[in-house]
Amino acid sequence: MTTKATLVASAVAVAGLAVYYRNDCWQRGVLSIFQSPRKTYEDLCDELKALSALGGCMALLEWDELVMMADGSADARAEQKAALAEVIHERSVSKTLKAFINAAKSAAVLRELDEYEAATVRDAERDYLKAVKTPKALARLEAELSSQGYQCWVKAREANDWALFAPMLERILQMRKQIAAACAPNSDPYDFCIDNFERGLSHARLQAVLSQVKEGLVPLIQAVTLKRQLTTHKSLKGKFDVAQQEVLSRQVAAELGFSFEHGRFDKSVHPFTGGTHPTDTRITTRFEEDSLISALMGTVHETGHAMYEQQRNTTHADLPVSMALSMGVHESQSLLWERMVGQSKAFWTYLTPLVHNFFPQTRKASAEELYQFVNVVKPSLIRVDADELTYPLHIIVRFELEKELFDGSLLVKDLPQAWNQKYQEYLGVAPPTDAEGVLQDVHWSDGSFGYFPSYTLGAMFACQFYQAALKELPGLEKSIALGDFRPLKEWLGAKIHQVGSLHPSADELCLKVTGEVLNPQVFIDYLTKKYTELYDLSLPGVPQPPKNPRSGFLRRKAFHCPSIGILDSLLRTRD
Repeated sequence: MTTKATLVASAVAVAGLAVYYRNDCWQRGVLSIFQSPRKTYEDLCDELKALSALGGCMALLEWDELVMMADGSADARAEQKAALAEVIHERSVSKTLKAFINAAKSAAVLRELDEYEAATVRDAERDYLKAVKTPKALARLEAELSSQGYQCWVKAREANDWALFAPMLERILQMRKQIAAACAPNSDPYDFCIDNFERGLSHARLQAVLSQVKEGLVPLIQAVTLKRQLTTHKSLKGKFDVAQQEVLSRQVAAELGFSFEHGRFDKSVHPFTGGTHPTDTRITTRFEEDSLISALMGTVHETGHAMYEQQRNTTHADLPVSMALSMGVHESQSLLWERMVGQSKAFWTYLTPLVHNFFPQTRKASAEELYQFVNVVKPSLIRVDADELTYPLHIIVRFELEKELFDGSLLVKDLPQAWNQKYQEYLGVAPPTDAEGVLQDVHWSDGSFGYFPSYTLGAMFACQFYQAALKELPGLEKSIALGDFRPLKEWLGAKIHQVGSLHPSADELCLKVTGEVLNPQVFIDYLTKKYTELYDLSLPGVPQPPKNPRSGFLRRKAFHCPSIGILDSLLRTRD
């Protein structure tokens, strides 16, 4: 062999060894000398973006199932979702992804990354570790039951037949317990479920938070219900054309800031926000002819969710750091718009002329009367129609029932009776039918145990966020009264939406935005002030709500609640 041929052969051999070494390094998760830190991170991002795209496909199947699909297609859709779930699961636990994560989390790479990129690596590893512990068969079963469960729930609710849904719910409950046992064998299974939505938050910690809320609100609710109810103008009761309601709801959504260029507005059995991407965000609501407010407030709520999605970080699009931090934070955005804005005097100064225009029969009702109308306190059966003050009690009922289902002290077959007893005890009302009771919510049909507490956590976060906005945006309420919502939307975008999952917990985000971590007493104080004034509770002879000093406990002790990453790429908020 000539010297030249020897040199060529040697070069080929060295190149081959280099390729082998590089691939071996990836398999072992070791940063190769042939790979720059930036390229290492980009390789991980490419894989994560592919997973996000697959998640978008699943989200589209789910949206279609809830909004468009015919009932007779349920079995085929279950098979489609199960097949896609297997693909997503296999890619989520692949050796390739593991190698990319291991390489990207090395010190050599992390020191070259900014804080958003480092958070992407952090959350990618967290999601991988959870996925790799879930057996493929369980991932497929989860997808199948989520589809079958929803269809079964719809039929049971329409037929008011708990016995039709109970066997399916039993299967779903056991599936959730099996996944919890596989992923977190040494943890409480209900804690694992809560962790899917509010990372690191145990049911014991949640119990303490909700107990504080319950203790603060029950005396206030009692004082309000002892007062004469607010007068409702007669024109606000009656029939309201559904087609006109939809046109008004669409206009309000657009004026709040929802982009119809990047989203849809549809009807569904249960209102929700879904979609596949910030450029494809979809909201739904339901319309009732005998209710002027239900669909309108539902639209405001879902628009809050949708604007969070549409304003997510585009620099880090399709990566975990751009996803919603937690469901509690996501709910804070919908509830901030629905409760803090939508039930304020300023908002009804803006909205009253529109209501008068679409429904001329209401023209004798003033803005003040409409404001009072949307803030009437009356214990009710239906959670989604509950007033702001009694709503947390609806959540506490569900939280306590879920705990009992998971610790075995309550059987699925006994849920209706337990549900009715708690409603009678906490709210003084008893559902006459299961459709108005235990079958009213969609959440359990796909096993979303642990989701409900996010609503009240969201209400507390919303209160703190809005108070911070009022301090930083002088004249905000005047802007709202004029129908200018841009300052608040942009503030939320900069402070929360575009920040995504940068912070490892909801408390740390709250601390950054408001100056303190989640503090239930802020929420209690807000409600006490608002409803004391609204119901004139200062009159002699009326029981007074407690004036508890603000607790410092939650300033000292934060709960850990990192982002839910990939979960939110399949976002489907339920309300």
